[in-house]
Amino acid sequence: MSQEFATFHIGDKEFKAAKMNAFAAAKHLVKLKTLLDKGLASGGDANAIQLLAGIDEKTLEEVIIPILRDSSTFSVTDEKKIDSPNAMNLVFTVDTLFDFFELCWEVLKLNFTPFFTKVLTLFGLSPEELANRVQSLAKSATRES
Repeated sequence: MSQEFATFHIGDKEFKAAKMNAFAAAKHLVKLKTLLDKGLASGGDANAIQLLAGIDEKTLEEVIIPILRDSSTFSVTDEKKIDSPNAMNLVFTVDTLFDFFELCWEVLKLNFTPFFTKVLTLFGLSPEELANRVQSLAKSATRES
């Protein structure tokens, strides 16, 4: 089966990324829990800003870069794969760092939106209902502490 690629235009660059294989996606889902919790708490308006909330240095190196690598993420503009910290530095600068996180968000949506849509359907929830429940739980947990 050939890979399904999507094209993203971010900043002044063009990127491509593929849907990953089932095993790689399942492996990454476990590692994504903290990032997804932050995004879900923001509801349908979740974006690259919410993605930033769950990222630390370890997450960047052990979760984000491997997801980009397994998605065959590629800068068409720079003709570079984005599969390592060094490759990231060849494509992005400190001035375009936000573009990097926007690309990460697009790759996450490409690979995991169908999975989470089916999970929500299974439980009879819309994304907004789930986000409301997560926000409610977060607020009550904050009040209790």
